[in-house]
Amino acid sequence: MTLDEALDELYGVDPEDFVAERKRLARELKDAGDAAAADAVAKTRKPTVAAWALNQLARKQRRDVDLLLDAGHRLRQAQEGVVGGADRAAFEQAQKTEREALRRLTQHASELLGGASSQALSQIGSTLRTAAVSEEGRELLARGRFTTALESEGFDVFGLLPTPPARTTKRAAPAAEKRKANEELKQAKARLRELEQQMREAERDAARLKNDWQKAERAVESARVAVTKAEEALEEAQRRARR
Repeated sequence: MTLDEALDELYGVDPEDFVAERKRLARELKDAGDAAAADAVAKTRKPTVAAWALNQLARKQRRDVDLLLDAGHRLRQAQEGVVGGADRAAFEQAQKTEREALRRLTQHASELLGGASSQALSQIGSTLRTAAVSEEGRELLARGRFTTALESEGFDVFGLLPTPPARTTKRAAPAAEKRKANEELKQAKARLRELEQQMREAERDAARLKNDWQKAERAVESARVAVTKAEEALEEAQRRARR
C-alpha cells in the first residue's frame, strides 16, 4: 500500500471510524517498512463534519464535482476574455453550469448530513465555490482530502465579472466643435439683424397709420361740424321762406 492509497482510504471512512482506521493504516505501512508514510498517516487530522461531507461528495458525486471544477476553470478563462473585450456568452454559460453543479452538490451534502446545522451547509457551499477557482481547493476537491472547510480567497464566481462600462457618445474633435459653434453663432446674429429690421419697419408702418388715422379723424370731425352748420343754415332758410 502506498501513502496515496492509504490517504484515499482514510478520507473515505465515516467520522466515527476515522481514528481506528488511521491507526490500522499507519501500522500496516510501518509493518511494510515505510516509516515515513506511516508517520504521515498517523499525523493526518480528522476531518470536520463539513470536510467529511465534501470528501464524500468527491467520491459519490463525481460527475457534479467534475462539472464544478470544469466550470470554475472556464469561468477564469472567460473572465479574462471579457475583460479583454470578448463576448460574455462563454462566461454566462460557464456560470450557469457552475451554479447548477453547486446546487446539486449542496443538496447531496444536505442529504448526507441529515440534520446538519445551516452553518455546516454554508461552509460546504463556500468551500465548493472557493475550490472551483483556487489551485489548492481544486486539488483537495478532486482527490477528496479536506480536513476543514476552505476560507474564501476573495474571488466570488457569482460576481467576478466586472460590469460592462456604460457606452458614451463619441464627441467630435475640439476643432470641429469650435467651427460648428462659430457657424451657429454667425447664423444667429444674422437672424437677429433680420428680425430687428422687420421690427423697425413695422414700427414705422404703425406710426404712419396712426398719423393717417389722426388726420382722417380730424377731417371727419371737420366735416361733421360743417354738416351741422349746413343743417342749421338750411333750417334758417326754411323759416325765412315760410314768412
